[in-house]
Amino acid sequence: MQTRKVAQNPIDAPSAHHTSTGAPGQEGSLSLPQMLSPQSAEELEAAFLHFVDATRELESSQKRLSDEIYRLTEDLAKSNKDLKLQIEAKGRLAEELSGLLAALPTGVIIVQHGVVYACNEISTQLAYELRVGLPWHLPRQWTAVDDTHFRTGQDQDARVIRPESRDLPLARELILLHDVTATFRARESIEREAKLAAMGRMAAEIAHQLRTPLATATLYAGHLAREQLDPDKRLIFAKQLGRQLVGLESLVSRMMSFLRNQQTNRQVISVGELIEECRQAIGPLFAEKSVVLKIQVSGGEHLLSVQLDQLKGGVISLLENCLEVSNAGAAVELEASVSMSRLYIYIRDEGKGIPAAILDRLFEPFSTQTPGGTGLGLSIAKAAIEAHRGELQARNLRGRGAEFQVVLPVFAPL
Repeated sequence: MQTRKVAQNPIDAPSAHHTSTGAPGQEGSLSLPQMLSPQSAEELEAAFLHFVDATRELESSQKRLSDEIYRLTEDLAKSNKDLKLQIEAKGRLAEELSGLLAALPTGVIIVQHGVVYACNEISTQLAYELRVGLPWHLPRQWTAVDDTHFRTGQDQDARVIRPESRDLPLARELILLHDVTATFRARESIEREAKLAAMGRMAAEIAHQLRTPLATATLYAGHLAREQLDPDKRLIFAKQLGRQLVGLESLVSRMMSFLRNQQTNRQVISVGELIEECRQAIGPLFAEKSVVLKIQVSGGEHLLSVQLDQLKGGVISLLENCLEVSNAGAAVELEASVSMSRLYIYIRDEGKGIPAAILDRLFEPFSTQTPGGTGLGLSIAKAAIEAHRGELQARNLRGRGAEFQVVLPVFAPL
């Protein structure tokens, strides 16, 4: 009897797409390529190769990163070493600069926004009130010698200081305090020696100037010693002797004023105060001679650092010279004005002018053509003005009269 094959239930039949659960090698088991379609196998192989390439690239990047980290570590170590050497070098340089500043004879002050930021030791010796962190200003005990020099005190051992200012970055200012005491004293000594040399050159002229009035005074004194001298003549001789002695005293006083180099303390006064001092001193002489003194002042509030008696005497000598050549009813003008930190004083008269023969040597001692004059007044005026770092010039005006021009440094008003 022929056996007929019975069709299996599709559910019970093993699917061709399912992997057999039997052991390998058993009939019916399928490999992964057999289980996949040809297209899926190619895609899986390509993905695997891409994974391998990515892994190799990652390994290569990791190696490069490790090499870069090693290189950077070496560079960092080298930079740290160089930085340490630079810090050590800057430390040594700072120590050297600190020692150099301490050894400098010049005071060094650094000011930032008006406050002392740093200073060296010598600066604290020159300015006793100087402290780091305090506002900077010229010490109160300093007195002005001229427009650029200051004396640290009033005693003989006081130093002469010349401040100098320079701008620095970061809104800072460098102030240098130069101790110029030795130079200043040497200059004063040279000036004194020059005065003494001038006195030596003037000795013969002085003897000539003194001989005649002394001889006249001696003659009058001899007459007064006569017992039988008439009382009226005795009175006349006494007056003549007195006049000669007054003339001699005036001559000696003028010569001493010219030769004197005595240092006196300076004081700060205004331009207006100086002119008023001169007016009060010589005004009565103008009134006695009936000569008008016209004064015009502009910028009188500006300040001067002066030895008052010396400078006032110089200006008065110029006014006296103009008064001597002025007749009753004439006028002498004094015009004072300030421009560009300079005081200009013009003194003009209505006389006959300065003779051409003595114009070039007008300010030399004993240069005069005035009868009875000594020629020392203008020399005294020039010495006084130049002692204040000023200038004195003279010229003849057109028509009639002469003009003296005085130029002096001034400070701005407070």
